[in-house]
Amino acid sequence: MFLLGMCGALLAGAATAAVAPPLTGAERGALGQVLGLGEAAFSIDDATLTARVLAYARTEAGQRVRPSRIDSRWTIEPAPRDLATEFAAARAAGGLVPWLTSLAPTTPAYRALAQARDRYAMTAAVGGWPRVPDGPSLRMGDNDGAVSALRARLAAEGYGAAASDLALFDAALEHVLRDFQARHALGVDGVLGPATRAALNVAASERLAQIDANLERWRWMPRSLAADRVEVDTGAQEATLYQGGSPVLRMRAIVGSPKHPTPMFASRIDAVIVNPPWNVPRSIAVNELLPAEGRRPGLLASMGIRWVDGHLQQRPGPNNSLGVIKFDVSSRFGVYLHDTPGKGLFAQPVRAFSHGCMRLEQPRDLALALLAPQGMDAGAVDAAVAAGATRRINLQRRLPLYVVHWTVRAEPDGRPSFRPDIYGWDRKLAAALPKVAIAQGQGATGAIPQARRHV
Repeated sequence: MFLLGMCGALLAGAATAAVAPPLTGAERGALGQVLGLGEAAFSIDDATLTARVLAYARTEAGQRVRPSRIDSRWTIEPAPRDLATEFAAARAAGGLVPWLTSLAPTTPAYRALAQARDRYAMTAAVGGWPRVPDGPSLRMGDNDGAVSALRARLAAEGYGAAASDLALFDAALEHVLRDFQARHALGVDGVLGPATRAALNVAASERLAQIDANLERWRWMPRSLAADRVEVDTGAQEATLYQGGSPVLRMRAIVGSPKHPTPMFASRIDAVIVNPPWNVPRSIAVNELLPAEGRRPGLLASMGIRWVDGHLQQRPGPNNSLGVIKFDVSSRFGVYLHDTPGKGLFAQPVRAFSHGCMRLEQPRDLALALLAPQGMDAGAVDAAVAAGATRRINLQRRLPLYVVHWTVRAEPDGRPSFRPDIYGWDRKLAAALPKVAIAQGQGATGAIPQARRHV
């Protein structure tokens, strides 16, 4: 059972209300604001209002489900909390408002996505956006009735383009269509082809569910992330180095394929390994390389792969599957970050091709950033690579690593960008979440500006 005792929480809330002092008018006002109830909060009995508060608290504190019970690869999860006891303690201390405001993540990314969620919820509530009818591909210069439908669909999601002839596919329409494609991990060509049409015809309710899944994953994250850290986002297939809380290096990444998903986990980078050998995992050896060798004798030798201590190993060098730089990571999943000789795949809009490890577009730049505090400059790193020998360089200060999975994020202009649900994890999470709606309002104001209501 994935739900964390929802019924038990509600009963606990009712029991708390039975023994606790009645809710005061000030408390009811604050709770009405948070839950979007307004003046109705003054006419609801204490037990019911307390139950609603605890349901809200469970949502914002990320306590509705245990991620690792839904999928063993989802290991970023908050510690269990006794929210009924916390609620009672906050009331007793006169700190109800601070407690309520502390529940949700305060990161700007979460807040921006929550605001975008409100807009998509309103769109879904009125029936969503119009569909783009099936038909041939359309491009700039075409004059077709379907162009009007395309304009209407784009405008419904904030991609408006002024036009004197609604049926003409003009330069302004191509520009906003390219913007839509870029925000949906599509090939950016300004053409209404099958893939773009399919993305346009994803229902607003489905996009809303996708946003909700990502908000839920944000609630699982630590409320305070290390100022210096590396994040790998498997949803967007990107890696980012943060220093002092700000991104200083961002690059494309290649992550696990749908058959071999890269897990969500928190760890640390322990060392930089120059010219690493590749110790072939048994599953790859048995299922892929050895059968290939049987079909093409000599293949493994041509790849520099041989038997070493009972397992297959590929010798170091520029053609090694790990490239010339590996970042050693403490993880029970056996995955890590590394270079790759196959640079061409970084040009793909969706980059899910590995067996679970994370290939980096700019591993040298990341290595330089991690080793600079230890006195290693570009010349020293390049000399170590050129020497050809395997060398492990332990980091004097191990760097926190978060491997996360965002399929939606709010861009600086407030509009979200979406990525394909390559692992089906959004749908899996949506199916596991309790179908309990938190009261919807127009947004808290005043004393609790950051509190929000989500399902």
